[in-house]
Amino acid sequence: MKVKLLILLILLLSFCTLFSDVVNYDKVIRNLKGIKSYEKEEFENSEDNFKRNAIKYPKDSRLHFNQANAQLKNGMLEEAEQNYKLALNNENFDDRSKALQNLGNVKFLQKDYKNAIKNYRDALVENPQNLDARYNYELAARMLQRQQEQKQQQKQSKDENDDKNEEKKKQEQQQQKQEKQDDEQKDKQQKQEEQKQDEKQKSQEQKLKEQKKEDAEKMLKALLQKEKEEMKKEKEKMNVDRTKTGKYW
Repeated sequence: MKVKLLILLILLLSFCTLFSDVVNYDKVIRNLKGIKSYEKEEFENSEDNFKRNAIKYPKDSRLHFNQANAQLKNGMLEEAEQNYKLALNNENFDDRSKALQNLGNVKFLQKDYKNAIKNYRDALVENPQNLDARYNYELAARMLQRQQEQKQQQKQSKDENDDKNEEKKKQEQQQQKQEKQDDEQKDKQQKQEEQKQDEKQKSQEQKLKEQKKEDAEKMLKALLQKEKEEMKKEKEKMNVDRTKTGKYW
């Protein structure tokens, strides 16, 4: 009975070892497929193989690193950054310098040169002989300087444009103010002219009214004078007639 149990135990241990080999073999084959697709620049297929492996073996830093490389080639920058960081979570990962360098490449492509420089510096700390990281560090430093200069120029241009716009705005406001004053002056002059014309017309009407009154008075006076003269003549005539007749009644 003990012999049978020992044989059964040996068989189970053998099966488990074989199963473990098959699992590792599957991981290696899929990883090799990913590498082969990567070398052929079939980055989508490469990323798919690495992704399947990384999901199945999430603690394998090498799989996250490979997947991140394929994602970087596919332009999947945010996903690549995430997988590089997953690979770097393992302090014992033997290619940390390369992962940090490629993480710097992600930031470089995102034009985040400040963080790119930080990652390249960290890559050089991990491996001072990483010449690619050193070259990229110097390139990112130049790009950061250029970026800062461009921002400074843009700010200066913006400030100049703001000053020009402010000056233009002031000129327009001044012009509008002057035009308003001119319009008010014109309105004032027009009102004064209208007032003068009105006063002139009233004066003329008053003079005409006075002239008519004066003419009427002269006419009345002339009529009265004429009537008076006629009455005088009539009286004189009556006096003459009386003298001839000798009658005074």
